[in-house]
Amino acid sequence: MMYPILLIIVLLSIINAVLAFSPPSRTIGKRATTQLDAQNYNDSSTTSPSTLTRRQVGELSIATLGLGTSFLGTRENTPQEYGLWGILPVGTYKTKPTIMETIIPNSIWTFDQKFGILNVQVPLRMTVVKLSDGGLFVYDPIAATPELVNMVRTLEREHGPVKHIVLGSVAIEHKTYAGVFAQKFPTAQVWVQPGQYSFPSNLPIPFLGFPTGRTKVIPSSNSNNDDAMVPEEWKRDFEFATLGPLISKDGAFGETVFFHKPSKTLLVTDTVLEVTDDVPKIFDIDPKPLLFHARTTVTEVVDDTQAVRERGWRRIVLFGLFFTPGALKIKDV
Repeated sequence: MMYPILLIIVLLSIINAVLAFSPPSRTIGKRATTQLDAQNYNDSSTTSPSTLTRRQVGELSIATLGLGTSFLGTRENTPQEYGLWGILPVGTYKTKPTIMETIIPNSIWTFDQKFGILNVQVPLRMTVVKLSDGGLFVYDPIAATPELVNMVRTLEREHGPVKHIVLGSVAIEHKTYAGVFAQKFPTAQVWVQPGQYSFPSNLPIPFLGFPTGRTKVIPSSNSNNDDAMVPEEWKRDFEFATLGPLISKDGAFGETVFFHKPSKTLLVTDTVLEVTDDVPKIFDIDPKPLLFHARTTVTEVVDDTQAVRERGWRRIVLFGLFFTPGALKIKDV
């Protein structure tokens, strides 16, 4: 409640200051004063340079209100809030809790948030790998909330600094967050998937929020000319391959996958998907999307049980994967 009150106080102070700045008009009788006021109100071109009209005062007030609202909207009041959520205003909007899991102790960790539109929300994952010579390799950053940044800082204290931040996709759900994440770790090298684009204007990479001077395009895995550009740490720990960019009437696709040789782990974004019956743990924080889709009718009220959550998860998966079913090729393994 304090911030809106402070905003109102600041707004009133500015209005009072503007009004106080306007010098009082000289009185030459009641009739002359009335005519002068009417003239100033109807024709701002005759106003003294040091005097602001009511319209200008109103414009300043609106501008101040807009700036104050923007400040409050981007302010991160809790560790799970992401101030720049308005750049991509989709679920879970400003509040983005993060789940961290250890996949291989002292080697590989995953960080999950939720991403989607309305109640169609799916996990969005970032993976962190410890390099054999120390330091961290970050694949596909997600929203850099204070909570997420603190989790990565904890890993840095034990395993060394973030050395490489890799955006291995052109998908908007990752590249929207990658630039902001990279700004949080100013000593890391930043690598982006070839074929990045922006809409409605196709802007250079630095204009997309990526730091200048340390952002590079991922070198081609099929070109001997690019071999010198591949970091030695990648050569020791990874094999990688780049697909695309592929441009079609339906959009763009491009991805670089990494095979972590010490653990035999494949890092992918969308090239390969694994869907299991188990509900992702990120939904334990807020299962509302699962309960919403578990309903058979709009008016049905369902209980929050494990079976209901699993049914809701299956339906979210079906909706997400079969949104464009003609583009899918499903193979049982």
